[in-house]
Amino acid sequence: MDARVNLLRRLSIRVRLTIGAVVIAAVFFAGTAFVVRHQVESILANSSVMLLQSDSAPFEQDIAAGKGASLDSPGQGQLIAVIDPDGLVTDSTFPIELQPQLGTLAAAGPDTQSVTTPAADYLVISRTVTTDDGTWHVVTARNESASKLSVDNLTRALLIGLFILTALFGLGSWLLASAALRPVSAMRRTAGELQSSVSTELLPVGPARDELSALAITLNGLITQLRASADREKQLVSDASHELRTPLAILQTQLELAHLSTGDADALLLEIESAERTVKRLSVLAASLLELTRIEGMTGRESATVDELTAELVEAIDRARILAIGSAIVVDYEIAAVPADWGTGCTAALSRYSFGRVLDNLLGNAIAAMASIGDGSGTVKAELSLTGDPEHPVVRLEVTDTGPGMSEEFLPQAFDRFAREDAARSGAGAVTSGAGLGLSIVSALMFSAGGTVTMTNRQPSGLSVVADFPALSLST
Repeated sequence: MDARVNLLRRLSIRVRLTIGAVVIAAVFFAGTAFVVRHQVESILANSSVMLLQSDSAPFEQDIAAGKGASLDSPGQGQLIAVIDPDGLVTDSTFPIELQPQLGTLAAAGPDTQSVTTPAADYLVISRTVTTDDGTWHVVTARNESASKLSVDNLTRALLIGLFILTALFGLGSWLLASAALRPVSAMRRTAGELQSSVSTELLPVGPARDELSALAITLNGLITQLRASADREKQLVSDASHELRTPLAILQTQLELAHLSTGDADALLLEIESAERTVKRLSVLAASLLELTRIEGMTGRESATVDELTAELVEAIDRARILAIGSAIVVDYEIAAVPADWGTGCTAALSRYSFGRVLDNLLGNAIAAMASIGDGSGTVKAELSLTGDPEHPVVRLEVTDTGPGMSEEFLPQAFDRFAREDAARSGAGAVTSGAGLGLSIVSALMFSAGGTVTMTNRQPSGLSVVADFPALSLST
């Protein structure tokens, strides 16, 4: 059984469709042929019985009327035998091969009897007529060879028709399957051309809104996604190469200067410390790139309770306050209460670790921006709340500061990789250290959670970053 199933699976779809259609057609046509043959046989048998009864009726009437001694002779082609009460055959046109069986046939009763002889097949009926003289028997017979020959010819014609119709149905199924699969072949050829070229075309979508067009639309979405992924990888390699070129060149220069300063211990120490800072920058850049790649490659949905996110917010505020030591920057936070009719136990579509990464980047960027201007003072505040409605709750994180903000022209590009506006707001956070990847990581984490992140300038100064991501459940 398994071998047959595996064999069918190895066949093409066109062949499997044709085989299935042929099997169905063969069963249907065979059933139809069987019913037709049975009906024809039944009609012929009923006709023969009616003719036998019609042949016997006149003789039964004459005997009942007392004319048994002067019965008319049977007509031409009629096979009739009359047996008087004494058991003598008074009149008979039965063939010779049936004569010896007359007594048995007469005593068999009124049921239809089939008699097979070497010469022919006969259908026989025996009818009794009771008179004052006793019981008479009228036995009639018909040669069924012609009917049997007709049934045999009909059976042969049905079998030939069955074979021809099944073959034609199989051919039609093959042609229909080929026509139905033609768009698939076109998609396969187009996919082969796309694979061997740099074309931006997509698979053809037919005008009909059927399963094939749905398949083409789905595959086009997949192709678009794969192209976007490949473009992101190319852009990442290009951006990484560009970003690494400068610190590597600086590191090489610093090492050359350190080599030239071998006779001056103080100068050598300065060059070594400078090289260490450059290496640290390279290390942070590589770690951020790996983190961004990991986030964009995540397939599973993360989760954490709002209580866990609240605890992480408190810890992130403590980390930010340590970062702001030595400045007049105030780091604060606020956690909005869950509405009373919402219940508790909200689970957000973001892990505690990822939420901490978002907080570290946003808080670090805000502190760095304010520390780089004026007297290095200001306020950074993080607010965590639930918005939306109980059926579709949304977790909202808003980080605001009183720093210099960003130019309106740069805001749309702020979440791009390696995007840096100027020295005042270069993205120098606690994690990326000026690599321009902090906001890209925030955007990638929000995208992976099915959320959004927006950035706007505040009036009269400052910046507001709002990150919204869905809550997965809310128990009452």
